[in-house]
Amino acid sequence: MKMPELLVFAKMFVVGFVGAEIFRLAFYLGGNFAPQLIEVALWIKVAGILAGIALCLTYAVERNAHLTVARIGQSYRIDLLGAVVIGAWSSELASPLLTKLHAAFMSADPDWAPAIFILLCFVLLSPLLQQHWPRPKKRTSQLHFIADEEIGDKKDDLLASEAQAKSFAETVLSSGAHPGLVFGVDGPWGVGKTSFINLAEHYWKSATDKVIVCRFEPLRYASEPDLADRLIRDLSAAIQSKVFVPEFRPAASRYSRLIKGKADFSFLGFKLSMEPSQETVDELLDDIDEVLRRIDRRVIIVIDDLDRLDAKTMNNVLFATRRTFNLSQATYVLCYDTEVLAGSKEEGPRAREFLEKFVTVKLSLFVDSSSLRDFLRRNWERDESQLGSVPSDTMVKLGAVLNELADILDGDLAANYLPLVGDLRKVKRFVNAILLMQIEKSNLGRTDFNKRDLINLMLLHLNYPGLFRRIYAEETEGRSGTFSLRREYGNREFKNAEAFAQLKGELQGTARFLLAQLFDAETLEIGSGGNVEESVLRSRACFNSSGLRNLEAYLKLIVRFATPEPQDTFVLYQDAIKRVRKGEPIVSVLTSPDFELVRGEHAHDQFWRVLVNESHDFTSVLAEDAIDTLIEYLPRYSAFENDDRGLRQRSIYSLLRLLDRAGWGRTSGRRLPNSAENVIEIAWRLFGERTYLGKGMLERLASPDRGVLGWNDLMLFRLQCSADRKGQLHNVHTALIVHHDKTAATSGMVSTLALMGMRKLSQEVFTLFKRTYIDSQRNFFAEADDEPAEAFLGIAFAKLIEEASRDPQSEHGANALAQRVASARSTVKLFVIYQLSNSRPPNGSGVGCGYYDEDGVEDGCGIAKAMNDYVFGTCFNPEIHENNVLLFLDHCLSNLSNSFFSGDDEDGYVATKAGLPGGLDANEMGRYWRQHREHIRGCDLLASGRCVLTSNYIAVYRDDLDGVFAVLDELADEPSTPEAEIAA
Repeated sequence: MKMPELLVFAKMFVVGFVGAEIFRLAFYLGGNFAPQLIEVALWIKVAGILAGIALCLTYAVERNAHLTVARIGQSYRIDLLGAVVIGAWSSELASPLLTKLHAAFMSADPDWAPAIFILLCFVLLSPLLQQHWPRPKKRTSQLHFIADEEIGDKKDDLLASEAQAKSFAETVLSSGAHPGLVFGVDGPWGVGKTSFINLAEHYWKSATDKVIVCRFEPLRYASEPDLADRLIRDLSAAIQSKVFVPEFRPAASRYSRLIKGKADFSFLGFKLSMEPSQETVDELLDDIDEVLRRIDRRVIIVIDDLDRLDAKTMNNVLFATRRTFNLSQATYVLCYDTEVLAGSKEEGPRAREFLEKFVTVKLSLFVDSSSLRDFLRRNWERDESQLGSVPSDTMVKLGAVLNELADILDGDLAANYLPLVGDLRKVKRFVNAILLMQIEKSNLGRTDFNKRDLINLMLLHLNYPGLFRRIYAEETEGRSGTFSLRREYGNREFKNAEAFAQLKGELQGTARFLLAQLFDAETLEIGSGGNVEESVLRSRACFNSSGLRNLEAYLKLIVRFATPEPQDTFVLYQDAIKRVRKGEPIVSVLTSPDFELVRGEHAHDQFWRVLVNESHDFTSVLAEDAIDTLIEYLPRYSAFENDDRGLRQRSIYSLLRLLDRAGWGRTSGRRLPNSAENVIEIAWRLFGERTYLGKGMLERLASPDRGVLGWNDLMLFRLQCSADRKGQLHNVHTALIVHHDKTAATSGMVSTLALMGMRKLSQEVFTLFKRTYIDSQRNFFAEADDEPAEAFLGIAFAKLIEEASRDPQSEHGANALAQRVASARSTVKLFVIYQLSNSRPPNGSGVGCGYYDEDGVEDGCGIAKAMNDYVFGTCFNPEIHENNVLLFLDHCLSNLSNSFFSGDDEDGYVATKAGLPGGLDANEMGRYWRQHREHIRGCDLLASGRCVLTSNYIAVYRDDLDGVFAVLDELADEPSTPEAEIAA
């Protein structure tokens, strides 16, 4: 038989005694104050009494006093109730001893009663008001992230763990309670051990009221020296929160003092020691166990996060647990990861053996990739998915990445990804990383990012930051380092850098796997440049060369949260082509917000490039729309651009490729075979014949409303049609040859094919020019000088003019803009006149228009003679207009030659006999100079500051005319050749 619970009974006795005394003293104070309430209305008295009672009851309910009372009542401790009653009786018996105290309260000022009452009301009201005072509304967060919280109910179970948790809970309950029964729940971090125990605990509490669950988290007390004491304290608190057992705390306190041993303290300089009683640990545990048996309660002690402790603390926890094995009413559940506990190579085997000896029954937890897959695809939409903090529209926008990750977990490589995204915690961490990048603010569907490459890079960023930092350092700021694929000079195969294989060999596990999935040419099966689709070249992260900065875009997205502009993405143009294929007019696409010309010409440039590349299967309607729209838009594009030819010039070749690919043999269904009889349709388009009568492309390109730039377009178009330039326009070349002579061969020597194919085209072009300028005596040079600047700039000029107005002296200021326009004027004049007047045969740079006669097949350079007569007789003739002298001198200064190539001793650009004519006949220039030399020299232009701007240099009259005059004198003094005399 154990000792009586003296301390417990003493406490109850004191409670009864003190309670009775408080009631007595309150009665005395109230009696003193009662006479003052005689004049007060009855309803006020009743209202005050009820208000006080209501306040006290409300406070008691808010503090769960009713639950405590119920718990005390359920304990059936009549003996303790008797101790309280005896304490109250003792108050009456001791009243003679407290006469002075009672007399003092009986004679006290009557106002003490309301003062104490009001103070009590304030004391009770203060926490109630704080509890129920309206709080300010929670401000909506701009960024939403997923908290890594364990689930607390089966409705939150997204990974189908509820059935297994229920089975485990039933096993624990049915196993009964006996000393040393330890269940182990083994699983890696993030698998959901805590959530699993929460589900089991929910079942334990719902199945029976005889079970008390004590959750001990040693990680919270890792710094405390005695974890056994802390375990007993938590156990005591858990038990007393469920049942009324006042005798349990003294027993737990005695156990705590016992395991602490001797206690030392100092008093007045003397060091005193207190030894614990002679009671043994087993005897104290028996007392505690006796309490548990008497109250008929079973305790399940759950020790979580055991694997997060260091080895020493973990041993302390296991030792504390071992010391409490005498509690027959207790069952232990340990949560840990064996691989973490046995992580040390030296201590690993010993740790495994120790756990095998310590744990009686072990349950291992696993997460199926199918559960994670379903979560990523569908389950996050459920209200109970714990993703309520993330708006649904945000999750929908992230659907592309989440679905791709789900496909990965459903594929053959799932096992390689499970160490990185194999549990819900890792998936939440991944989703939070996406949310941090604010991808939902940009439509990933309108970018070129390959979703799998983005996922792989993000996993590298999250799990291997050192490797990711190296990639960032080597592959950004225009650099191409160890990771991106490259092609050696003259080799079309994409290969990895030599350092990549070495780095890959140094890595292990998932880091090596991710690196291979991202950059290994062999793993990616990337072939030669000609075999890789453009959509792959523009989207995969392994490409980061000068023209394809894909990897850098990925890295900027992850690190800087920077998404590319839609105009810089290939997918924008792919989508535009899809819309066109479905029947949307091309004009509608080009006038949409993403293609506004005032924002620049890049979008139009890329659109036409992609459209032409995919035009091989266009229908007749789509091909007609593409050709007509491109011709219509030519005047809207600029005739120059920094470091390159303008979009207007580049579009001419796009137009030719459209003709070559889609300008013939088109039907609403199948495509006609590639034969001479079918491709001749291209020539009909050019010359406006058959079904294209009145819609000839040559006339449309040089229509009067397009001015001199229309002639520049036409001459560039004509030049590109020359077969000797090897422009990959076989169908165009064939159509021109067959249209000229149906019996002519379409294969053979390129020079012969070029001469035959360009004859009719050159004659038609010259006929148009003659009708427009020669017959009407219009001066092409003068009209080029008068052409408005806006015609050279195109629609996008608004942006350039705006920049120029802000800073006239800047790189894009008014002065720089004027120089660029002036240079473009010179280029147009030189190019058009050169193409019409030069009589060079095909030598790789195109047949000159002047090589042919105006009609026939004799090819006697008749067009060249007519052009020389027009230029020197009309354009440069000072007898027609005085300014024609300036046009002539401008032409000469525009054709200076680089001294490096001319062999001249001077530096820079100088006049030479070979270069000065610029496609015109040197003899005709000499004759012109002999005729007008005196008049031109008499104009006194040597001191003029007039300038001529070209794309390569700036020539000034006062500096360069002396050299020009000297060369002109040489040309004038040379005897005329017989051919020239005959021509004259």
